[in-house]
Amino acid sequence: MTTPKLLIFTDLDGTLLDKNTYSFEPAEPALDLIRQKNIPLIISSGKTRTEIEFYREKIQNHHPFVSENGGGVFVPKDYFSYPFPYDRELDEYFVLELGTFYPVILEVLDSIKKETGIRIKGFSDLTEEELTPICGLSLKEAEFAKKREYDEPFMVEGGKREVDLIKKKIREKGMNYIWGGRFHHILGKSDKGRAIEIIKELYRKEFLFIFTVALGDNINDLPMLLAVDHPIFLMERNGSSLEIPLKNLAWFEGTGPRAWNDVIISLLNRLKI
Repeated sequence: MTTPKLLIFTDLDGTLLDKNTYSFEPAEPALDLIRQKNIPLIISSGKTRTEIEFYREKIQNHHPFVSENGGGVFVPKDYFSYPFPYDRELDEYFVLELGTFYPVILEVLDSIKKETGIRIKGFSDLTEEELTPICGLSLKEAEFAKKREYDEPFMVEGGKREVDLIKKKIREKGMNYIWGGRFHHILGKSDKGRAIEIIKELYRKEFLFIFTVALGDNINDLPMLLAVDHPIFLMERNGSSLEIPLKNLAWFEGTGPRAWNDVIISLLNRLKI
């Protein structure tokens, strides 16, 4: 019997990366193992393409990835052995665009500001210098974070009433809202799950049989977790458990790269890969 090709999908912040320091150092043993075994590690994050490229270079990752909560799927050229349809070609990638273009998203958010009178600050309103202390990023990383294509993170002045009203307005205008763990997000009708289904199909054509795993730490990872065979949720120690409608969901107490490392090594040992 043919052994299925293992694919690992992962979120970044709070999962492979420490949510405060953005370090992945404790995960290096598992990352080395994945590289040695030639297992595709597919990043699926709310971060921009430029931010993900920054981390892909650091961890020597050359596989497809998903940016801005499912807005874009980026497949390195010559990665698959067969041609497939795509929407846009960049120097290094074939791009499948699932999200709404950024200028349209900004127009919608601006209209919501005017209609509600609620003070909203998005990444487009902030300079790199202003973004740095809010996110704990370097100036260069803040510059990468502002290179947005499909999703606008934003902050709201006010409480639950204001947030609920903004969420309602976003949905009325045919857009999606998600809470990313640090910022609110407005985006088009795209999500990580749809992007992952597309990537799975590409791999299935290449390898025929695949087995998919995903690691996330936030409710916005639910579409990704729903799309795989073996979903894993990294939860805060002593944190309140979320209601996630997934019977086969594996819970792991601990977040960030140390927990990610332990989960991956344990998984590979269990699968005898």
